[in-house]
Formats: sequence, structure tokens, C-alpha cells
Amino acid sequence: MSTDPASSPGPERPRLRPLEAFPVLDGPEPLLALRDPSRIAQPVSLPPGTVAVVQLFDGDSTRDEICALYEQRYSKPLPRARLDALIQKLDEALLLDSDHFRRHSASVHAAFRDNPIREALLAGVSYPEDPGALATFLDGCYEPPHGPGAPHSKTGALPKLIVTPHIDYSRGGPAYAWAFRPLAQTLTTARPELVVIFGTDHVGAQQPFSLTRKHYATPLGQLTTDIALVDALVQRVTDSVGARAAQDLFSDEHHHRTEHSIELAAVWLRHTLGDAAANVKVLPILCGALEPMLEAGKDPSTEPVIAVLLSALEALTQGRRVLVVAAADLAHVGPRFGDEQPLSTDDRASLERRDQETLRVLETGSASAWIEELWRDRNQRRICGLAPVYHSLLVTRPGHGTVACYAQCPAEGNGGTGGHLGDTSIVSIASLCF
Repeated sequence: MSTDPASSPGPERPRLRPLEAFPVLDGPEPLLALRDPSRIAQPVSLPPGTVAVVQLFDGDSTRDEICALYEQRYSKPLPRARLDALIQKLDEALLLDSDHFRRHSASVHAAFRDNPIREALLAGVSYPEDPGALATFLDGCYEPPHGPGAPHSKTGALPKLIVTPHIDYSRGGPAYAWAFRPLAQTLTTARPELVVIFGTDHVGAQQPFSLTRKHYATPLGQLTTDIALVDALVQRVTDSVGARAAQDLFSDEHHHRTEHSIELAAVWLRHTLGDAAANVKVLPILCGALEPMLEAGKDPSTEPVIAVLLSALEALTQGRRVLVVAAADLAHVGPRFGDEQPLSTDDRASLERRDQETLRVLETGSASAWIEELWRDRNQRRICGLAPVYHSLLVTRPGHGTVACYAQCPAEGNGGTGGHLGDTSIVSIASLCF
């Protein structure tokens, strides 16, 4: 059989890949949007009739069985030719778990593995690719009334920790400006030697941390990863927990390829550092979910890899000027995220009150208080910055911090597909400095 995807009929027993699915209500009929977290496939939207067919793609049923199941369920025939065409279309779009997808995925991952640079995936998509246009846009985020005003020279200590959003700039640009302004104002007297960026791994890493030795590219210039520090951390984990645990620090490294949380912080960091970036190294760390440990009643700080890596990071950076950045959004609520009802004005006010309670706890700088605050309601607001903020607080023990900015953003932005769900679902964000 030909391996040309254009001539491939697709799998005999089709199975849809793990994708994000959510309804879209902004057209004449409701659609189901499918988004690939790995960004290997492009987003697509399916009409109700197609969704009814795709729901039968369980990987066990043959094409003939799917046709029979469809007729049994909906009391009307599903022509085999229509099914064949749909399977081929979805397979060509890389949405099916198939040989075609696995070959393509393997080539994408191999190219990432062999490249010493983590390319700027969202340049030209979520923010301007042209360096001049990007710098102008980011400078504009400082402008009042939403921005803090342009940074000015100020003597003072380098911040220990800043908490910045990881939402796209079209919705959260001013909040990034509030987060990075304290760094911009102390660069002339207190430039960091190392910036550690903890970011949320939205794909769902199996390990608490995913490291990389790759340098992060931005349209404004490269950020150089501290490879020697990465190697030293790996050695500490190897010595204390074992070689397998150290290898697992890279088992999800490919998530760095598509994860936006570190990329969006890295672009702002590079813009803020300017020419000083040549003398600053970074340590990008993606953070897996802590919820499984919390569900099991386990204190994450006692998990061996977390305990060893964070204590090693603190020890290995003694004497260096270190800034830690937690790239973290707050709540994700509304139908876009699985809630039954859209948010009303009262709901938004209630959400803000609850978020402000959480931010007051975060201002204390206590990692244990932060995680207890979120877990008392089982993180019902889906605060996806739980892990990066927790690790940042553990490693810095920063003392009291200050909330600089709080905002509620629509669930979809920058050309996203959300329809009315995007308008009635909310992502809340905040910026803090310690």
C-alpha cells in the first residue's frame, strides 16, 4: 500500500487521537472544535452530523460495524463512501491514531530532538514575528490606563520572584508589563545572572519536572540555557534518587516544543533584558500537575524528585543573582472549561472575590499556605498555575509579596475559536512581585 497520505484510506478501525474538544456557538449551527495539545495537527471544527459519526471511532469497531452502529443509534443509514471519505480526511489532518500520524509525529519529534534551539513556535501567530513590531507592541503594553507606565531607572534590590501570566498577549499584555516592570527598573544596578522560569505543562507531563538543554529562541534574540546547571541538577537527582529518575526529567522534554507558558514569559524576559541578555542565562522548567499527589493526600514537597531537585537548585545557585519567574494563570471557569452555566456579572464578581482571597494567601510567600488554599475546594477554579507557583515559592522562600495587577479575560482570544462560550467563560490572571 502507498504511504502517500493523500492516497491512504486511513485505518480500518479508526480511533480519534486525544484532543481538546469544546462546543462553538458563533455560527448558524453549533460546532465541536477539536484542538491538538501537541500542535501537530491544526484545529478543526466539526458539524453535528460529523460529530455523531466520530463518536463511534473507538478503535475497536470496523468501518462496517460503525455504519451498522450509526444506523442502529440514529435510525438512518451511514453510506460507506461517506464514512471512508471522512476517515481519510481526518487521517490526512493527523487527527486519527494511525500509522500516518505516528510517522509524522516521529519526524516532528526527531527534528526537535536534534535541534539545540527551542524555536519560537508562536512568533507570527500569537505575537509579531518582526523584532521591531514586537518591541513596539510590548512597549505599548506599559501604557495606561491598563499598563503601569513605562519603567524608569530605580535603585533597589533585584526581585526574588515574579509571578506573570502565561495567557496570550492580546488578552494579558498589560499584566505582563506589571510583572516585568520591577525587573526593568532595577537592571542598571542589579542585573540577574540566572533566571529560572517555572511554567505550566498543559499537555500533562507524567513527571513533576521536564528539563531541557535547548536554548530558547525569540524574535528579539536568543536566551541561553544554563546547560552546566542542568547537568549538575541531573547529577544530584541521579545520586539521590537514581538514574531512572534522572532520565525521567527528560521523558517529556518534547513538551517544550509546543508549550506556550515558558515561551511567552521568555519573550517578555528577552525584551526586558535587552542588551543585558548576553550575560544572563536561563533555566526553563516545565511543571507537571500536582493534583494526583494531592488527591492521594501526599505532601508534594516530600516527593523525592521535587525535594532533591529544588534543594539542589537552591544549593547550586548560592552566591549567584537569581530571579525566579512563575508563568502561571489563575482560574479557568465557564462552559469552555466544562462548567454547565455561563458566567453572569454576579458570577464574575464572586470569582474576583474568591481570587482575591487566594492572592492574599499568595502574598504571604508560603508554599504550604498556597497549596492548602487551592486544595480546600479541590481547585474547582482550575488554577493552572498551581505547580509553577508552588515550586517557585518552595525554592525562593521569598517573604511577603505584592499583587500588582488582577484581571479577568475572555476564555478565547487572538483568533481563538470560542464563540459565545469564549465570551461567557473566564480566565483570571494576576501579576505579583516578591
